[in-house]
Amino acid sequence: MYILEEQTKELKEISETTFSEHGLKERYDLQEWIDKNPEILAKELGDEEELLIIQKEFSGFDKTNERLDLLALDKNGNLVIIENKLDDSGKDVTWQALKYVSYCSALTKDEIISIYQEYLKNKNLEDDAENNILEHLGVDYININISNSQRIILVSREFRPEVTSTVLWLRSKGVDIQCIKFIPYKFQDKIIIDIDKIIPVPEIEEFTVKLSIKDTDEKKTSTVKKHSEKIYAEYWSQLLRNSSNYNFNLYSNRTTSNASWISAGSGISHVMYNLVLLKNEMRVELYINRKSSSENKKIFNFLYEQKNIIEDKFGENLIWERLEHRRASRISYSTNQFNRDDFDNWDNAIEWHIKEMQKFEAAVKDSLEQVKNKIKIRNDVE
Repeated sequence: MYILEEQTKELKEISETTFSEHGLKERYDLQEWIDKNPEILAKELGDEEELLIIQKEFSGFDKTNERLDLLALDKNGNLVIIENKLDDSGKDVTWQALKYVSYCSALTKDEIISIYQEYLKNKNLEDDAENNILEHLGVDYININISNSQRIILVSREFRPEVTSTVLWLRSKGVDIQCIKFIPYKFQDKIIIDIDKIIPVPEIEEFTVKLSIKDTDEKKTSTVKKHSEKIYAEYWSQLLRNSSNYNFNLYSNRTTSNASWISAGSGISHVMYNLVLLKNEMRVELYINRKSSSENKKIFNFLYEQKNIIEDKFGENLIWERLEHRRASRISYSTNQFNRDDFDNWDNAIEWHIKEMQKFEAAVKDSLEQVKNKIKIRNDVE
C-alpha cells in the first residue's frame, strides 16, 4: 500500500504489519470492531447489504461448549455466521464454521428472537428484539432461517491455500461462504486497515451468480408470505390508480410493489418517501438510507434541528427515529386505525395514505432542499 504526498506528488510505501505485533486480539479487538460497526463488512458484501448482529460469543449449542464468534441476520432473514481469525486463518476454520452452520440451521424463529433479546440485554439496551428484526427485514411478519439459507463469512488477515481451496469448492456446491481480509498497515503512529473481499472475487461475482441461477432458483416462500405479497401488489396498484383523483403525482413513475412499502425519490439518492402498509399500521415516512451511516445521521440531525418548523407545516407531531445502532434513520407519521386485510375499507386507507403523504412531502420538502445546499453529500441529487 502507498501513501501519496500531495506536495511532492510522490508515492511512499507503507509497510504491512500484523495485529499481534501491536497487541491486538481477535476476541477483544477484531470481533468488537465488527460487532460495533457491521457496516464495515456490509460495504464489502455489496451496496444493498445490511447486517444486524444478534449475538456474539454464542455458546447455546446442545452438548457442546463451542462458541460462535458473531451471529447476524441479513436483510432476507438468513442467518449469517461470522468466524474471525486474527493474523492467520489456520487450516480448520472452514470445518469450524460448517459445524456452527449445522448447529444454527436448527434454530427456530422464537429461539433466534430470544438469542437476540439476550444480546440486547447484555448491551443494556431496552429495545424489543422482535420489533428490531421486523424493522431490519422491512416486513410485518418474521420469516427467518428458512431451510438451508445460512451464510458464512470468514475474516482474517491471511487465508491459507487449503482454506481458500475448500471455500471455492463449497461455493461451487451452492454454499454461501465468503472470505474477507483485514490487512493492517503501519503508518507513522497509526494503524491503517485495508478491508478486501477475496472470495468471491467482486469482478466475477455477478457472472457467477447468473450462471448459478438455473440451479439455485428462488427459495420457496411460505403461504403467508405469498398471500401478503398478493395483497400488497393489489393495494399499491389500487392506490396508484386512484392517485390522479387527488392530484397526487409523487409515485407516478411506479407501477406497483409486492412489498409492504412503496418508495419515491426525494431529490437525494437513497433518501426516500415511503408509503408503508403493515397488518395493523400504516405510515408515511422519510427513510434516510444512504451507504454511509455518518451521512444518514448528518442529514437526520439537520432535519431534526428544524423539527418545530416541519411539524408546524405538517400539523401533527412526527416520530423522529435516529436509529443509533443502524445505518438508516427515519422520520414518520403513522396510524393504527386501518387493518391491511379489511379490504372493504381500502378506499379510506388509500385516501389517508395519499393525503398524509401530500402533507408530509410539503412539510419536509423545503428542509430537504437546504440539506442539498448545506450538507456535503456524494452524488446527492437524483
